[in-house]
Amino acid sequence: MRLNDFRLTENFNLKEFECPCCHTVLLHPLLVLKLQKLREEWGLPLIINSGYRCEVHNREVGGVIRSLHKVGQAADVRVPASEQERFRDLALSCGFSRAISYGNRHFIHIEIGG
Repeated sequence: MRLNDFRLTENFNLKEFECPCCHTVLLHPLLVLKLQKLREEWGLPLIINSGYRCEVHNREVGGVIRSLHKVGQAADVRVPASEQERFRDLALSCGFSRAISYGNRHFIHIEIGG
């Protein structure tokens, strides 16, 4: 078995959330539970673009200083532009505290903290 390669829920593997530069993972269990609920409601696979970020990687991608990615409470999920409003509304109804669309970028930032 490779580092961080194990199933967390029916649809998510820990490896999907690891920092791409150092392979570290810090993940709040509630984030994964809400993502699983969102996945079931959405009815399609969710692709995690960004989960946990170490300080170095967060700086490299231009993340904010107090990014919830750094404490395992946020994820960016790939969503086609045409579906972003519906996905954002569904994420909020599944209990996420924020769901942010960045216009023409093909992902939604979702978080449980803040």
